[in-house]
Amino acid sequence: MKGNETRLVEFMDGSKKRFVIPVYQRNYDWKQENCKQLFDDLVKIEWEMVWNDI
Repeated sequence: MKGNETRLVEFMDGSKKRFVIPVYQRNYDWKQENCKQLFDDLVKIEWEMVWNDI
């Protein structure tokens, strides 16, 4: 897998996106608070990137 930098908004945009959870992470039990924390962290990073571009 090759990673590259992109904005969260651009990454999430589009109806043809497909998110795959790797086999080694499938046994991890994500509760709602874990998902919220991840989402909040991603939004925070995106806002920091936006403000740094100004």
